[in-house]
Amino acid sequence: MNRLVAIFALTCAISPVAAPRARVDFCHACDFSHYQTYRWAGPPNVDPLNQLMQQRVVAFVEEALSARKLKRVEKGGDLVIDFQINVREQPVFTTFATGFGGGWDFGWGSSIATTTTEVFTWGTLTVDLVDSRGNRLVFQGVSTTPISSRPSRNTRRLARAVNEIFEKYPPR
Repeated sequence: MNRLVAIFALTCAISPVAAPRARVDFCHACDFSHYQTYRWAGPPNVDPLNQLMQQRVVAFVEEALSARKLKRVEKGGDLVIDFQINVREQPVFTTFATGFGGGWDFGWGSSIATTTTEVFTWGTLTVDLVDSRGNRLVFQGVSTTPISSRPSRNTRRLARAVNEIFEKYPPR
């Protein structure tokens, strides 16, 4: 029985870790049908990513925008696109207790509790779409996902994060 409870607790503790979380915010007064072209704000200043991962993020964003009929231009453009990634470490504490005895009132019995600590590294991708004429933010997508030590897994997670952000573009 204790093993079943321990497995259930471990499953509940780990399941939120694997699910990326994406949320968007946008200008409600903005008419997104007028936006036809975009350009990049400049080279991203993203310390946690190596150059290969930066190129992949750019490619994922460009793929998502082209699927929404937006064309990239080098100068001008209706939208200016920028992204940033922040990395943070979050410890997760898990305590397992085994024991027997009479409970709170009796004072008999014994139990052993073991607490383990595991540090998860989380990455937060923020994609900003800025109206180039008014120089104001019109759409922002944020996705948080765990970072793996394997680049192939991070590539899949970044692709999923960008897709989840742009599923909600243009807002309806």
